[in-house]
Amino acid sequence: MKIPILKSLESQRQWLTFSAQETAYAYINSPLSLVDFQSSFLQITAIDKNLRDGRHATKFSIGSKKSSEAAWALIESCQWSLRKVLAGLHALDFSSNVRDNSALNVHSDLSVRQFFSKDKCVISPLLLQQLSPLSTAPKTWYLNDIKRLLSCDQYSDLKWLTKQSQFNTVHAVLLQLISYPEGWRIDRQKNYLVLSLKNTFILRFRPVIDQSSEAMALLQKI
Repeated sequence: MKIPILKSLESQRQWLTFSAQETAYAYINSPLSLVDFQSSFLQITAIDKNLRDGRHATKFSIGSKKSSEAAWALIESCQWSLRKVLAGLHALDFSSNVRDNSALNVHSDLSVRQFFSKDKCVISPLLLQQLSPLSTAPKTWYLNDIKRLLSCDQYSDLKWLTKQSQFNTVHAVLLQLISYPEGWRIDRQKNYLVLSLKNTFILRFRPVIDQSSEAMALLQKI
């Protein structure tokens, strides 16, 4: 799944537009974060600019089991600013009962939790934005070229050459290439590229590069 990258969530209009999406799940550029509002709980993962493993990120869950009304009340109390929401969350003392904090007295059912994210695949969106579509095929293929192809869907006839669970999607392979670039190898087989890691073949695909590649948008919605 491609995760869209939004510039910000700093106004009522931006929040309502975001929540109206088929999947209210996106990276945010400022402040750097991953926002998930697919349920009655608003989940925010605070992201460092160089994050390559989501398990090192702090995650907050805000809301109520009954409805999303409690989460919306907190957002509105912070003047529809994600920056202010995150600043308030970072200021809370989670060693005590956070419900006693006056900053959260915006709704009777509001609860807040802080924990470490368990999703290894969450990385800094800044690392993804560095990948633009290829407009011409290089004479020599480098790892960054492969990352650009995979991130922009510039491939066809993909065939998996391994059954390893950590490589079960193109997105998973892309994140591995970004986070752990050591040990990868690229081979050419006629019109195909073969990607392997430490002598284990991972996948094979045909690169697809056409004149429209320049106009392709990379994981980004404005």
